[in-house]
Amino acid sequence: MRSISVLKDFSGTKSWFRGSVLVLAGFLAFSTIYAVGLEPMVYLHDTFHDIRHSTGFPCH
Repeated sequence: MRSISVLKDFSGTKSWFRGSVLVLAGFLAFSTIYAVGLEPMVYLHDTFHDIRHSTGFPCH
C-alpha cells in the first residue's frame, strides 16, 4: 500500500509538468508567429523554399 501513496504524491508534479510544457509550447508558438510576422514575405518564402530543398521535398 505504500507504493500507492507514493504515486499519489507525484500526481501533482505530473500535472504541473504537463501545464508547464503547454505554457512553454504556447509561448514558443506565439513568439515564432510574432517573429515571422515582422519579416517581409519575400524572406519568409525564400526561407521555407530553402527548408523544402534541404529536406528533400520537390520544388514547386
